Amino acid sequence: MSAQQTGLTSVKVSSDKTLVFSGSLTRHSVAKLWSQRKDWSIGPETKVDLTDVDVIDTAGVAFLLEILKLVGDGKGPLTCIGASEQLKQIARVSGVESLLSLS
Repeated sequence: MSAQQTGLTSVKVSSDKTLVFSGSLTRHSVAKLWSQRKDWSIGPETKVDLTDVDVIDTAGVAFLLEILKLVGDGKGPLTCIGASEQLKQIARVSGVESLLSLS
């Protein structure tokens, strides 16, 4: 199993309530991250920084949608900074582009 598959991922909450992820957001890592959500100080203004995310799969996109539900009414969009082409393609194919503001 590669490092990307083993879920070597971290999250930090910056002073402006941005969730800063690094590593991978895959089916191998999102369950562990989700269990940490009570430690995140987040609110309606929360953004997600994905600049240092190496790989994301459909589980990672579902994870972002769950964050959207946490931070607001779930109607979006959730601002995602540093979205990769991989994320943009998955969001497009999955029909959730309108829920994720990808930059």
